[in-house]
Amino acid sequence: MIVILILFITTPFNAERVEIIKENGKNIVYLLGNVEIQQEDTKISCNEARLNETEGIVILKDSVLIKDNNGEIRAENAIYYLNEKISVLRGNVRLISEDRIISADSLNYDGEKRFVKMYHNVRLEDLKNNLIVYGGEGSYDLNTEIGNLIKMPRLEILRENKTPMTITAKEFLIKNREELCYGYDSVVGVIDSINLFCDTIYYNIKKDNGSMMKPVVTEKNNELKGMTGEFGLKNKTIDYFKIFFGMASYWTEQGSHNIIEGNSIKILFQEGRAFKVQVEGNPKGKLYLKEQEEDAGD
Repeated sequence: MIVILILFITTPFNAERVEIIKENGKNIVYLLGNVEIQQEDTKISCNEARLNETEGIVILKDSVLIKDNNGEIRAENAIYYLNEKISVLRGNVRLISEDRIISADSLNYDGEKRFVKMYHNVRLEDLKNNLIVYGGEGSYDLNTEIGNLIKMPRLEILRENKTPMTITAKEFLIKNREELCYGYDSVVGVIDSINLFCDTIYYNIKKDNGSMMKPVVTEKNNELKGMTGEFGLKNKTIDYFKIFFGMASYWTEQGSHNIIEGNSIKILFQEGRAFKVQVEGNPKGKLYLKEQEEDAGD
């Protein structure tokens, strides 16, 4: 009877069925049916639990919900460390906190540090900015709002009545508080009919602009490439690409082929199609008329 009182005082719980035993000198509580466990501002619920009071460990099974003032986490199964407030969750894990939803096959959460590690089929959704980042593995600091995703991550920028803009890279760094995104190594972007390839990319979500290292931009049979570059969006559609120390190869509606070099080359877009080219600094160009192109192949 004394053991039961100690258990209720240290770790309040409710369940349809409770069994309290001693195993190897440890106090073990088996809880079945509508299980609820309370720890300060943290509420835990599931259908079945094994509470090791001596070591401060709870094994949770079936419809797990861990909820505190910062949000909630759902999973199929979990292990919760009472003293450290650390959760190890498995199976369709879903964390909701403010304007973010994080899901993964498995997830580790440090409730004290508010730090998340995600594994397999990771999805980080930013509801405020209409962004979704996918990856094989990642981490997220809920205090600083900084996330990192690796293993073939992909960023989707959602657009109303349009297909999402996508960016893939070997690694993504997301800074939600500053509304910034960085993609590193082997970056590929797709915006309507435009394809972007570069070493690294920086994107300011709020201002809808960014920069690139060693960019190559293609739109149908048109190409723009340089050492560095900038881009801007308008209504989530590309407004311009600008490269430095590079060249542009593009075709006119009349069938002429232009090749231009310069210190900076800027291509303006309308409705996703290039319509104007601006060149500054040591411009050089070649114009191939349609007839000349045809004659050159004879």
